[in-house]
Amino acid sequence: MRILIVENDMTIAENLYTYLEMKGFEPDAAYDGHGAISLLEQGGIDAMILDLGLPGLDGYGVLQVMRKRERLALPVLVLTARNQLESKLTAFDLGADDYLVKPFALAEVEARLRVLLRRGQGLEPSYGVLRWNCLEYDLDTALVKVDGQLLHLSFKTRQILEALMRRPGAVLSRKALEKIVWPEGPPSAEALRSQIHLLRRALSDSGAGEIDTLPGLGWRLAVPN
Repeated sequence: MRILIVENDMTIAENLYTYLEMKGFEPDAAYDGHGAISLLEQGGIDAMILDLGLPGLDGYGVLQVMRKRERLALPVLVLTARNQLESKLTAFDLGADDYLVKPFALAEVEARLRVLLRRGQGLEPSYGVLRWNCLEYDLDTALVKVDGQLLHLSFKTRQILEALMRRPGAVLSRKALEKIVWPEGPPSAEALRSQIHLLRRALSDSGAGEIDTLPGLGWRLAVPN
């Protein structure tokens, strides 16, 4: 698996590179946002570790370009010193799949990467297209459309949407959704609620639908009034 490390701290980048290479990955590195985009455009990257505080084009900018312009669906693990909730929500909203605050343990970076890669591999076989209301989710390409227009969602919000679209009208519990998104357990008690919030806002803003909350039971898709 080829992992792109985007980090302007040379010591951190070298430590990540050495550790991941030792663990059997094929790491590559970029030290600023524009360098990261250049490597992504060449293709062949399976996942990315992304710092937010990059010179020039920062990590948020990299996420915007790769998700909106390049339409790349590869998993992204944000690795940053920014521990504010606002930073986390912004990163997830722009397409990050996981978020880890520095200082970190190299073993945890590896574990989170492997989870993201396992989930990503599960989307590679041909599964066809899910349709509900004006939503269309092509599981082969990981593209979500509303009346033919692209809807940009992060990897984890797409996982939740897929689960809901596979059982339209059914109520999915917290336990069921957490098991789908985090097979080894959610990172926090509020992790699922944050992802539901992002998906609900994306669906509402695009007019695609609503997510109903049934207290004590779970969530389901609903046609907007």
